[in-house]
Amino acid sequence: MHAKGVLHEDYPACGMGYDQLVLDALGLDKDATLAYIADNSPTYPQFETWVLEQSGGSLDAEAVAKLNATIEGYIHDDDTRKGILAANGLEDDGSILDAVNLNNLDDWYEFHASLG
Repeated sequence: MHAKGVLHEDYPACGMGYDQLVLDALGLDKDATLAYIADNSPTYPQFETWVLEQSGGSLDAEAVAKLNATIEGYIHDDDTRKGILAANGLEDDGSILDAVNLNNLDDWYEFHASLG
């Protein structure tokens, strides 16, 4: 979306959170990855093929499992959590703590707000 100029201005083309975690775990260079996406507008399967090519044809299963566990276990700081929940009109009652679900709420809120 960034390469096409349609990514919401509050979202980076490649952030320092999950995006960077994935790049690091897969051994991908950020600039080369963004250039590939900008130059080729790949489909998801095409991008996966490119990622595999960059890694010599296979991914280390242990590294992928570790990355997945890191993503699933990531917790936002209190202010971020409270801000996302408040924007969505939800009480901070401890039922949503993980960043995956908080990020989903944040994305859905922003996408809905962009509808006008």
